Amino acid sequence: MDRQIIEISNDGFSLCLHRGFIVIENKNIPLATKIPLDNILSLVVSANDLIFSKNVINAITEQGANIICCGRNYVPSSIIIPCEGHWLVASRVQKQIECSKPLQKNLWKSIVQNKIYNQATVLKYFFPDNKNVERLKFLAKDVLSNDARNNEGVAASIYFKSLFGKNFVRDRLSGDINILLNYSYIVLRAMVVRAICGNGLMPFLGLKHCAKTNTFPLADDLMEPFRPWADKLVFEEINRLVDIQDIDLTPDIKRRLTRLISVPVKTDKGCVSLNDAVFDFVGRLVSSFEDKKVQLKYPEFDGC
Repeated sequence: MDRQIIEISNDGFSLCLHRGFIVIENKNIPLATKIPLDNILSLVVSANDLIFSKNVINAITEQGANIICCGRNYVPSSIIIPCEGHWLVASRVQKQIECSKPLQKNLWKSIVQNKIYNQATVLKYFFPDNKNVERLKFLAKDVLSNDARNNEGVAASIYFKSLFGKNFVRDRLSGDINILLNYSYIVLRAMVVRAICGNGLMPFLGLKHCAKTNTFPLADDLMEPFRPWADKLVFEEINRLVDIQDIDLTPDIKRRLTRLISVPVKTDKGCVSLNDAVFDFVGRLVSSFEDKKVQLKYPEFDGC
């Protein structure tokens, strides 16, 4: 049986041990959840109010699992790892380090292709007759290894102007719509970082991104195909606003944008949340490292 990634994102839970199991309890939920200790790969703690003891920490790490504690922005702030790591995590990191340049380039090709296809899907959803939908699909098919012709950049220019207007410029330092995009991408990046750490990979070993000041280049690689889901929420949000030139990131807007975590998507496991789909996607990256070929599978917009 594959090891599980357990994420606790809601407050009010407590963890205890019972005969080789972790017992997860909440006074507001009648039935407790029991999970075998040897079936845990990672425990991801996103909740602010969670109770567990050092004995629980020791029991989890003694089985080779890690514990990831996330900060207020849901990005991992600390990771507790065993001094003698489980063979599964150690093996995954080793395979990640050994990933060849040709495989990295082909993985990046796959990621860029899917990102552009998803951009075309979002554009078609809001503007079915827009001629640039077909242009984006062509660019996706035409991506070379390592995206040598920079189809990603060309597609981004076409996509953002088609979606948000011909005068729109994607600039994370600008105001207006960019404020909403920045926030939604922060939520997405946090999801991807948690999934990377939870799957036993190192977030600072990227495929394409490699800036020295970037702590999580692998997250910036892997979040690319999922950005269009965030764009879709932002487009829906700006349609609620009267004045998009003076946007204030209110608590209500933040709350609606963080729905990105639970957006339903279609996978080969059925309809799941985007958060779960991201964890599975990173798991397929692990398979790619192990099998030394591209094994990535992407969720779909339609079908849920």
